[in-house]
Amino acid sequence: MAKESIIFELNTETNWDGTSLTGLDRDQAIVTGQRHYRFSITGPHGVLAPDLGGLFSPTSAKLVGIGYGARNPASRGRVITATGTIRQEFGLTPALQYVVVHPGDQLAFVTRDDGRAPIVLSVNEMNEQDAVTWGLGHEPKPSPTRFRIIRDTGTAFAPNLASLWLPNFVRDPATGLLTAHDNATGMIPTSALAFDALSPGCYVAIRYAGHNNNGKLHIVDNPTRRAWIAEAAMPDVKWTKVQFVSHDDGIALEATPAVAGQLMVCDIEVMPVQGDRLCGRYTGSL
Repeated sequence: MAKESIIFELNTETNWDGTSLTGLDRDQAIVTGQRHYRFSITGPHGVLAPDLGGLFSPTSAKLVGIGYGARNPASRGRVITATGTIRQEFGLTPALQYVVVHPGDQLAFVTRDDGRAPIVLSVNEMNEQDAVTWGLGHEPKPSPTRFRIIRDTGTAFAPNLASLWLPNFVRDPATGLLTAHDNATGMIPTSALAFDALSPGCYVAIRYAGHNNNGKLHIVDNPTRRAWIAEAAMPDVKWTKVQFVSHDDGIALEATPAVAGQLMVCDIEVMPVQGDRLCGRYTGSL
């Protein structure tokens, strides 16, 4: 027989701060029907420990529905791993939003309504069947990756199609972008942007910042190094239309700095191709 959810109603008189450990004690709750626990929280509050006040095992996986008694875009929730990584972030709304909390995970909240609105949790420990059901409905989804090539002294971007260019991208923790301080030129292959040498291709958009409104984006065929100029005379800081780069093709960049010797940047956003791209093109008569 399936167990019913345990409902937490978390009431405070001040905002949740997102960082302070919350002193949640099951013995201090008002309990109704052995399933509804109403807490009046005093003291610092921002993060819930994995055991949720001693009502659950800290090492169990849980399906948690989270609702909030107000609509405020500044009020947000997070699932935080035992190592401090943000697993998931979401806006708080009155409608229940469900997240999976893994062993050791914590729930963190930031609110901006002066404690006038309660947070409500609907919590179930997950068994094997629950986990399979959840997994079948939540397959991995592709997400875009943002790259940034920085010319610290305004070195021009040049296509130089005969050369292969593999920028050494490193994650910048301050921005979350993959950045490279690199003055090289040449064709950047799809594999350098999609992390898969056998990738079926990717969708690409770029923009230049600090350039002379003369930027170009070249789509390059790898074996012949012949190229097509997909975008030209690009305005500064404006993103290009989305282009498709296939298999082992690549892109090449071309732009000059607005001011000689000054900083110039190229941002590249990449999304791997998923599904039947040809079917989509056929449907759209492309």
